[in-house]
Amino acid sequence: MHTLGRRSGPIDTPAGERPVADVDERDLVRRCRAGDRAAHDEFYRRYRRQVASVLYRVLNERRELEDLVQEVFLIAFRGLERFRGDARVSTWLYRICVNVALGAIRANARRPQPVLVGDPDEPPADGTAAHDGSPLRCLERRRARARVLRLLAALPPKKRVVLYLHEIEGLEPKEIADIVGAHPVTVRTRLFYARREFFRLAAQEAEEA
Repeated sequence: MHTLGRRSGPIDTPAGERPVADVDERDLVRRCRAGDRAAHDEFYRRYRRQVASVLYRVLNERRELEDLVQEVFLIAFRGLERFRGDARVSTWLYRICVNVALGAIRANARRPQPVLVGDPDEPPADGTAAHDGSPLRCLERRRARARVLRLLAALPPKKRVVLYLHEIEGLEPKEIADIVGAHPVTVRTRLFYARREFFRLAAQEAEEA
């Protein structure tokens, strides 16, 4: 169980409030701001997987992952008072994740090295079950996903971020621009070169196979 948000003494859920698992994100944010202990726990539970996934795809390693997840939520809980609600909570968290991940890369003064294989057992982003269909089709999907993640990991961080957010998370260039703090035209340019490099790496890998 995480401990973020409890240092300032969150209160128990007030009587008469709906269970936090049933509330939408606007109400969840409101209750977090009010110091509702259960709301803090639900916020963490609801968004932790997204945060960890984005950090991992940008950093391409697990060594500091849990510490950085905690850092993202610490920043988020401290910043909820300034969250205006003109974007989705998930989009706001993307921005924090990208900033934290790129900050970690700069602090380490290195580029992440490609992993041999990604997380082929992780459920697809579209919610499709990982093991439905025949064993052969399941194996083919896992191999295809592992290859995509391996090639994605080989890209430089800025290209990796925009390609991941666009192709896997399904965000539009304008949303990505808000997250990475760049002009939409810049994002489209990065996407163009990221795709070109991705397919170049894919072709090179196929030739070497």
